Amino acid sequence: MIMTRSYSSIHFTIRESKVRKDGTCPIEVVISINKMKCVFSTGKKVKLTQWSQSKQCATGNDDESKSLNQFLKSVKAKLYRKETELIDMGYIITADLLRDAYLDRVERLKDKTFLEVLAEHNAERKTMVGKGVAPATYWVFEYTERILKEFIKEKYKREDLYLKELNIGFIQGFHAFLLSKKKMGQNSCSKHLKFLKKILNLAVANSYTTFNPFNAYRVEREPVNVEFLDEEELRRIINFDTPIPRFEKARDMFLFACFTGLSYIDVKTLGHEHFEKDGEGRIWIKKRRVKTGVLSRIPLLPIAKLILDKYKGSGRLIPIQDPADINKYLKDIAILCNINKRITFHCSRHTFASTVTLSNNISLEVVSKMLGHTNTRMTTHYAKLVDRCIGEQMDKLMNVYNELD
Repeated sequence: MIMTRSYSSIHFTIRESKVRKDGTCPIEVVISINKMKCVFSTGKKVKLTQWSQSKQCATGNDDESKSLNQFLKSVKAKLYRKETELIDMGYIITADLLRDAYLDRVERLKDKTFLEVLAEHNAERKTMVGKGVAPATYWVFEYTERILKEFIKEKYKREDLYLKELNIGFIQGFHAFLLSKKKMGQNSCSKHLKFLKKILNLAVANSYTTFNPFNAYRVEREPVNVEFLDEEELRRIINFDTPIPRFEKARDMFLFACFTGLSYIDVKTLGHEHFEKDGEGRIWIKKRRVKTGVLSRIPLLPIAKLILDKYKGSGRLIPIQDPADINKYLKDIAILCNINKRITFHCSRHTFASTVTLSNNISLEVVSKMLGHTNTRMTTHYAKLVDRCIGEQMDKLMNVYNELD
């Protein structure tokens, strides 16, 4: 294929027909490419008597003329630079396109700022809340945006930064800001840094910038020892009797989650439409997780059914308490039950995975489906196999080898 060579020229001229009362004329740029022309104003003016059409510059020796000529040189330099950028991106150059590039009207050539890209992302995700984006996830996006604005203002004394200004020092500084000023733990920091990396990857994908400095920065999560109730502790909660209504409701909501594996928000949004009965009489909970949209399929265990029956006709399937309140009540319940563990509502999901299912020889694949995970690797984060379960399985293995003796 024969490529057509692009012939271009850039020169300055004045419009003598537009001489003003003060004797000045507007200076214009004329771009010629392959016999096609485009004319636009530089925004500057010069006296007709102080302009050389042949040299395309002001003829005066005063500071104003020198400054004007320097400006015209910068205009020509920017036009040549934009022409190179357009060619590098595969554009076929036209006079109008080069003019638009100079005037920053070509989106792909605009110098985007970091917070512009972040704001675009959040505005788009806001329209998707409840349609693939969980409210809690969107809240993290907005919160990270607020923290980044605060960090930029404090460290750089500016409202925003251009993407091309971001480097590994920016990431290191933000990480230190989260640890020191915001008093966050390493795992909380990693959540915000992960979002920052996502925004920079988005900027690269949209050709707003060519490099993501996160490629040279690694964020490690600290291992977390997540608490769950063993069988004995779970029985203590089941048998816990109290005359205090708020403790009773907190216990019931917690136990329902222990025997279904549902998270707080999924228990809160559980409705009659999420229950199905199969041909063998089993009652199933079939509900898409609010956080991910993945379908959870959970057979209703007897204890969970008893709790539902207990509150039948009360207006709600089960009582719902504020997350902060229920965690406070669970802390008191743990003390009253002589359980020396820090129990939160999310502990119920781990208890379902570890004590209720895996320790009773339910396979990891089945537990993964009930928890609404897309793969078993996610489930291993929740599933802490208890020693008794491991011991029983190893005993079977030992018996196999003993028979070989």
